[in-house]
Order: sequence, then structure tokens, then C-alpha cells
Amino acid sequence: MRTYRKTTIGAAILILLFLASYFYPLYGPEDFNKQTIIMDEKSKVIGRAPFPPSLEHIIGTDRNGADMHLLLLYGAKYTLITALVVAFLRVLFGGLMGVFLSLYAPLLKKYFKDFFIIFRYIPTVLLGIVVMLPVHGMFEKPVSSVIAYQILMLVFLGFPSATIFASELTDELTKTSFIRSSYLMGANKFHIIKRHLMPYFKSYGVLFTIQQLLSTLQLTMHLGIFGYFLGGQTVGGIFGYDDPPKPASLSNEWAGLIGQNLNDFIQAPWIIFGPIFGFLFVILIVNMMKKELEENLNGALFIKKKKEKSESTISISSQPLMEQFVFVESDELLKGAAHAEKVRPQKKFIGKKALVVALAVMLLVVMVVYNPGRRTSNTESAAENNEKKPSQLVYNNVPNAQTASDPMEQRPHAVGEEIEISGSTLTVRKVEKSEGNATEKPRAGSEFIIVTVQLKNTGKEPMRYDPALFDVLDNKGNSYPQPFIMIDIDTTLPSGDLAAGESITGTLAFEMPKDVKLKLRYYPFHAVDEYVVNL
Repeated sequence: MRTYRKTTIGAAILILLFLASYFYPLYGPEDFNKQTIIMDEKSKVIGRAPFPPSLEHIIGTDRNGADMHLLLLYGAKYTLITALVVAFLRVLFGGLMGVFLSLYAPLLKKYFKDFFIIFRYIPTVLLGIVVMLPVHGMFEKPVSSVIAYQILMLVFLGFPSATIFASELTDELTKTSFIRSSYLMGANKFHIIKRHLMPYFKSYGVLFTIQQLLSTLQLTMHLGIFGYFLGGQTVGGIFGYDDPPKPASLSNEWAGLIGQNLNDFIQAPWIIFGPIFGFLFVILIVNMMKKELEENLNGALFIKKKKEKSESTISISSQPLMEQFVFVESDELLKGAAHAEKVRPQKKFIGKKALVVALAVMLLVVMVVYNPGRRTSNTESAAENNEKKPSQLVYNNVPNAQTASDPMEQRPHAVGEEIEISGSTLTVRKVEKSEGNATEKPRAGSEFIIVTVQLKNTGKEPMRYDPALFDVLDNKGNSYPQPFIMIDIDTTLPSGDLAAGESITGTLAFEMPKDVKLKLRYYPFHAVDEYVVNL
């Protein structure tokens, strides 16, 4: 009797992962526990995103400070459902076309194979890039027509192989004696398909769907590396990049997470390894299911057991002689049976494969119930923090303000003043206020503050600059890091390195309460002190 234990367990794990991702909005934080900077009790920045793996973030965070573990859990549903739908449609349409070519249009089959045989020598990812070009752009929200087009193109890329497989399988089955007998007895082609071919198509269809699922996962991962994300791209999703802004995945599916963070591999490799290991985990489970289906369909398990049994016996000639037989008494036969019963191997309480599966299920459960990034309450006073732990960390979460226990003591500078810093200068050129535009408005009682700054490298070594090094202080000492707004997208200050003698000018945008005195604060990479400018 054939068993499908691995297939059942593997399917259960994938369904559990899909359900955990589907119901993420019910139990997971909407902002993925986003934390851009870490400050101590004196409001001094001691860490900036991306953060490495830790107890708070088991897979680390991305450049935006979002928890990678939560992003993977959220995007799993899009990766799995897209791969499954594409694999099913490939097998469905390819199977129908293959049967049609073999039974109803055998003359066209040769031309079909000759036309599509050339695609076997062209990498599928290159064809995918070509057919995805019409929808390669940035969108503000998911567009159903874009998603439908991407799914149809992914189906098209696997359609030829599915058609050829179904056609060759049909040709092999029509050569069998029972189908030929049905033809001789007057059966038509529809009867042959319904009564004789369908049982085989159901079994091989499941196997081929699993194979196409692997192919689709591999193709989407490759396309994601080249920036072709499932569901499309969004504008300015990655903080700290120059103009044009770095594209990000709208759906946070795994291939998009790899592609949008590929440039951060050297600085933060965990951002890439997280979704890659997610792909490997799913591919390992699907490959385990495929292998078991192949063994059962081909009878490999039966042949293997029969071969092992035959190797343990003594080979005899086709016409055995009398001397080759050994006769034993009945009491000796009973003793031998009793001895065999004693040495019979005992069943293990749990096998290695079952242990691996159990660990995988436990890992999924931990991913769902684990609550990473527990934030320290911003309402705790500095005195309470000092009593609990001298180096207590306070997480500053955009766009909320962080209360500073020790206001700045350094003399503030003025707008237009050139501030001398070790090996560099900082100048705030102008400060503008904005009520937003048609697509982006500040919250009630707030306004956008756009600060134009100029940085110049007066030293001999390259100087690192980044907009994350700036924040704003109000008259109470509260710190406001930059929120993710696009009001100054054309002029925003990028991140990078300045060579000796070079300068750069850009804008910093903040959303601040109205009628509040503000100060711009700067934390240079190459200096210890902080610098403040009255706005």
C-alpha cells in the first residue's frame, strides 16, 4: 500500500505558514515594529537601523528599521499563493493543449515542439525580464491589472514545457494494450480520455504541479533580484538612497525583499539571508513532496526493497540441483524462527525524518507567537531608567517624539552660519514651511518643515553623510527623527561619501507641530560632538 506521509506533512506545514501569514493583520503590528534609531537616557543616538539579529529582532531589521521576521511572515502568503496558482494554471492549460495535440492535431505537434525547443537554451529569467517590461514601474498601490498580467506571463513561461510533457505522456499511454483494445472495440477519443487517461492524468498532474511549483519559486526569486517584484514596485520605500529613489516591493513578497535590499548585502547581510532561507525552507519541503510522489508513481520503493531482499539471498541457477537444498528438522526450524524473532529490529519511538518535521513545525509556531521588538515605554522618567539599569536603551519610533532627559547644552548656531566641524563644514541655507500638496498633507495641527543643508568635506579623507544623522528638537527637548514623507522627494539629501573638497546640498523634511521653536541637530560620523542650529 502506497503511503504519502511526507507529502501530507509537507502540505500541512505550507498550509500552516500560509494561514499564519494570511491572519497576520489580526495579531501582528502594522508597522512591523519599525525602529530607526536607539537613544540613551540623554537622548544621544547610540544605534541606527539596520540592526543585526538580536533577542528583540531574531532576523534583524532592514534599512527602514522594520523587523525582517515580521516582513517575511507577512509576505509569505503572496509568495506561496502566486507560486501555487501559476503552477496549477501551467499544468491545466499545458495538459489540455498536450492532449489536444496528441489526439486531435498530431500534425501540429511537430511544429509546436520545433518552435518552443529553442527556449530550452535561453535562460527563463531572461525571457521573464522581456515579458515583464510592460509592467516594470512604480505604483502607489497594488494594481489588479498588473498582478493579473504578471501571473499570465509566469504561466506563459512554463506553458511550453507543460504542453510537451502532457503530449509525450499521452503518446506513451495510447501505445498501451488496453487503450488499443478500446480503439478496436469502437471507443471514441473522448471515451479514451475520460475512462483511460484521466486516472493517469490525476496522478501525474499532482506530481507535475509540484515540479512547476519549484520552477515558479526559482523564477520569481531570480526576477526579484533584477527588480521585477510580484505586485509591482513602490516609490521611495528604502530610506537613505539617492534620487531616483530605491524601489521597494508593494506586497513585501520574499523575492521583492531580496531585490530591494540587494545593495545592502555587505553592510547588513542578514537582510538578504532572511528571505533566501525562507525560499530554501519552502523549496526543501516541496522537493521532499515531489520525491515521494515520484517514488510512489514509478514504483521505486517496491523495486528498491525487492533489490535489497534479492541481494541478501543466495543466487541459484535456473534449474536447481538436489544437492543445493538443505533439509532441516522441525525443531531446528522452530529454533531458527525463535532466534529471528529475538533479533528482529524494534520500531523506533520516533524517526529522524519525523524529528526534522517536528522541529520545522515548532519553528513555524515560534515565528507566529514570538513577539519581537518589545519597546521600552517612552513615559518612563530618566530617574526610573537609572534605577532600573544605567545603560537602559530607549527606542525612538517614527513619527513619535522621544523625551530627552538632558537638553542640549551646546551653543546653538544660526541659519546661514558656516559651522566648522572636524574636517568638514555644515551650513543650513534656508528653512521653509509647507502645508503639503494634493497627494500628501500633514496631520491636523502640524506642518511640514523643509530644511536645506549644505555639507562640505574640508579634510583629506572621504566623509560619510546620511540624512539619518539629522533630527529636530522642540523647545521641551523632545527629539523628532525624519518621518517617511515624500514632500521633498526631488531635492532630498541622499546618503553617500564626499571626497576631499567636495560639497553636497539637499533638503530634510520633518512633520512638526505648528508655532513651536525648533532646533536642527546633527550627529556627524567623523566627530564626537553634536551640533545644533536654531530654526
